[in-house]
Amino acid sequence: MIIRSYLILAFLFIVSVAYAQPQDTLTTEQLLQRKGPSYTALLRPSRYLALDVNHTLGGFHRYRYFIGDDLHFKARGEKYNEELYDVTDSTFSILMANEVMNRDEPVTFQFNEIKTVMLHRRIPFVTAAGTLFPIAGGVYLLADVVNNRGFYANTLPVVGSLILSGIIFHLISNPHIRINKNHRLKVLRTY
Repeated sequence: MIIRSYLILAFLFIVSVAYAQPQDTLTTEQLLQRKGPSYTALLRPSRYLALDVNHTLGGFHRYRYFIGDDLHFKARGEKYNEELYDVTDSTFSILMANEVMNRDEPVTFQFNEIKTVMLHRRIPFVTAAGTLFPIAGGVYLLADVVNNRGFYANTLPVVGSLILSGIIFHLISNPHIRINKNHRLKVLRTY
């Protein structure tokens, strides 16, 4: 009985030691590639797209788009939400699906063709509140109508404030930046 328990403990020790050591070690390049496109740009010099935004109240912000990042913008009268494929000195390209040829083809845009860039920021609690507050307002209104068997005007301020604050939080999390003299697209390089 004691020998069996010692054998089981020895087996568990050997198994834990075998799993504790990694089988293969990743190189620095492989680790940076796993992190995403912005870290891959650190491996070799490359160009990236920079959106410089100079708000009157918020100050200056720079948003960086590396090759492989999703870019959501409006140009040529259409909205695009595609992956950034290539960046040159005065243009950038995205991959768009060509259903006739059944493959992806690059589409190139000049900077002066871009009208609006849509940002999608994840702000803790604010982004979630932008979705949940309008739903909570609708549920509150529906519950009041069902419970009181009618519509009462004293619930409108609560429902309205929930819906309005949800819309404001959504606009804060997902701003649409118009390209003008204060908001510019440019190409920068990593070294």
